[in-house]
Amino acid sequence: MQAKGAYPSFTSRLAFIIAAAGSAVGLGNVWGFTYVAGQNGGGGFVLIYLLALAFVAGPAFMAEMLIGRMGKASPPTALAKLQASTGSRLRWPSVGWIGLIGTLMVLSFYAVIAGQAMYYGLIALEGGFGGWSESAVTKLDADFKANPWAMALWSAAFMAFTAAIVSFDIRTGIERAGKVMMPLLFIMLIGLVAYSGHTGDMGAAVNFLFGFHEINFSSRLFLEAVGQAFFTLGVGVGGLMTYGSYMGDDVRLPRATFWIVAMDLFVALAAGLAIFPLVFASGVEPTAGPGLVFLTLPIIFAEVPGGAFVAFIFFLLLTFAAVTSSISLLSPTVQRLAEARVSRPVAACLMAGAAVMLSLLTVYSFAGGRGVYPLAAFGLNGMTAFDLIREGVSNFILPLSGLAYCLIIGWALKREVVRAALPMAEGRLFTLWYGVVRFIAPLAITALFIGAVVG
Repeated sequence: MQAKGAYPSFTSRLAFIIAAAGSAVGLGNVWGFTYVAGQNGGGGFVLIYLLALAFVAGPAFMAEMLIGRMGKASPPTALAKLQASTGSRLRWPSVGWIGLIGTLMVLSFYAVIAGQAMYYGLIALEGGFGGWSESAVTKLDADFKANPWAMALWSAAFMAFTAAIVSFDIRTGIERAGKVMMPLLFIMLIGLVAYSGHTGDMGAAVNFLFGFHEINFSSRLFLEAVGQAFFTLGVGVGGLMTYGSYMGDDVRLPRATFWIVAMDLFVALAAGLAIFPLVFASGVEPTAGPGLVFLTLPIIFAEVPGGAFVAFIFFLLLTFAAVTSSISLLSPTVQRLAEARVSRPVAACLMAGAAVMLSLLTVYSFAGGRGVYPLAAFGLNGMTAFDLIREGVSNFILPLSGLAYCLIIGWALKREVVRAALPMAEGRLFTLWYGVVRFIAPLAITALFIGAVVG
């Protein structure tokens, strides 16, 4: 148990890495990466995605973690402490508050998608999908999205589960959940890759994801890849900063960052190798978009041997991935309320309830509001409330917050202060990372933001 009055922390370096990896591994890896890679032609997207992880999102990831470690508080409070230490007149806590708003925005559509995954998992557990016709799968998806009450109920169930975990102290809740769910997630994912390799067309999937076929490098491709790198790692909304504040002084952050980013990348690529072999073997185009997971794949599951069992494992995997990320998204706002002397159980329930209320916008977008575009008068025609929330986070909050973190570490804080807070065995490694955070990452993030605005 955590000593009363002490700032919460993980029990060990391994516990921190597992929890932080769970924060990074989420729907962005399984749901997001596969459909975005499919829409953008595979190989070229994956190549730029790898470069973005190495030179933009990865360094920004470590910068956000480092700010949390130095501040030892919720994002707004941690940033206020660092601002006070520099004497800057800029309002650094504003970045933290924007991040807290961003966590609720992400949770609002996370909950709806995860709720559908939970519902589909229950259908599969009852023997559903196995031998179903394409029309039956299509009807299931249409009926679910035509029923706002069902979507809201499953969204609330998912957030209740998330709140139950976060309501405990760090070691009993977040740490223990990560230790249980992350190994199971990896086991299920490896099993699905093995199944797809045996049943599907693994050669076509490998060629699609890694082949040096004709690549159409466009500004949109770069934007999608860099944005996806930020989204899969969860950089920019304060969840990582909060986990960084729980980090022990014995954690070697560069090494931990390497392993966390590596696990995040492994899950994304393994998800592609679990899904695309079945897609190509079934003669389905990989460009199905967001419907790849909830419409295209269930149709494929209905055709493969043991389809109901495979579907159950897949949607359980998707649910676990969502939970490990959602607890890190809920943690910053809970920690901030805890600083205001609100108990963790009450804070978790309040913030989960706020996310559920906000999720009604996504529910409406999927149900009766598919043709309703709230900001059409401002040139955003064709974008539902869900589109506005998702792209608002990905194209504005994430890059702007990530840029702020890099500027704080690379320019606002003195180099010797950063160096002292980030001990490394090799000075060259620090110089390389510091140069990337100071120059390369800010330039790339700025280009991403400008491209998103112009595009």
